[in-house]
Amino acid sequence: MKKLILAMIAVMVFPFGCTREKVDEYSMITFMIGDVKKNNAQVRIGDILQEEDIIKTGKDSFCDIKIGDSLVRVKQMTSVVFSSLVRSDNLENTTIDLSSGKMLCKPKKLIKSETFFVKTPTAVAGVRGTQFTVEADAKGTSRIKVFQGSVKVAKRVKELDANTGEVLRYAPELKKEEKVVITRDDAARAERAVRKIMEKVSGGGKTASIERVMEKAGKEVAVSRKRVERFALKDFAKDSKEIIEVKKRPAEVISEIGRVIEEEKAAPKPNGRLLITKYEVYLIMNGTIAWEGTVVEEPVRQGDRLYIASGDQVFCASIDGPVIWKKQLANEGRLELRENELVVPAQQGDTRLDARTGKKL
Repeated sequence: MKKLILAMIAVMVFPFGCTREKVDEYSMITFMIGDVKKNNAQVRIGDILQEEDIIKTGKDSFCDIKIGDSLVRVKQMTSVVFSSLVRSDNLENTTIDLSSGKMLCKPKKLIKSETFFVKTPTAVAGVRGTQFTVEADAKGTSRIKVFQGSVKVAKRVKELDANTGEVLRYAPELKKEEKVVITRDDAARAERAVRKIMEKVSGGGKTASIERVMEKAGKEVAVSRKRVERFALKDFAKDSKEIIEVKKRPAEVISEIGRVIEEEKAAPKPNGRLLITKYEVYLIMNGTIAWEGTVVEEPVRQGDRLYIASGDQVFCASIDGPVIWKKQLANEGRLELRENELVVPAQQGDTRLDARTGKKL
């Protein structure tokens, strides 16, 4: 039996060193599982996003997107438009329109001249650096939940879309463990009120300044603190855990995932291919990432085979990636090879597998 140290994995399973064309990676897809399209075309990990690009995800699918130093995860059955991706003198100003579905957001800590806005058909949210989720359903209902930091939230009024920063000056801040729901009716009432105010303050056909309009319309657009509710993080443990898991991936990792996906598309393997990095293990099948796990302990090598346990899976793969067998089995990320017997420790006790076939002994 011989353990393979991680440095060797990088050479044998994760062959870096290939040259890559230099591209602007300010906004790009860094990870995805399942069916993800950009402007109605299938995307790949490493694809670059530009302003007005539309991302749509299918069932049981999601993608992670890096925008400068900020991160978002676009969840399943979601449609978003990247309305503004402005970078100037190292300052970032981002606006994302969430048409329907759900997003997990981890903006960087913004400085005074930077903005990060998320808009739904009925709400607008702005942050300085926090962790939050935004949802929009088919009925026009928006839900914003804050897991860390604070978020300013207001009803969305189309006439004020060009002045989101000024609108949010009048909005209350949602703090950690607070949420708010804004309905289509809420937004419609605010829009009618703002139109009347704009007509009144612009008497004589003159265009009213946004400052004058907001002085009178601020209360109509703002969300009352009475509408803000608290929630226990334990009630939303899955979202909280997933937000934490949304992370930056090194450019070389993104490149290598893309390479293996293309390799699998060109020559599919019955059980897919395994890609092991320093911290993660990926199962790539049918041209996409089918499963992702964490590397707790380095794989075990025997001849031209690697064995690794992670989460709820145990894998046996050839040294060059193709999976020989996989077994769904809760584990602690550790295993031990005794000749042709694989021992997988777990809280409920050890499981012994045939190293050649993966069958329980």
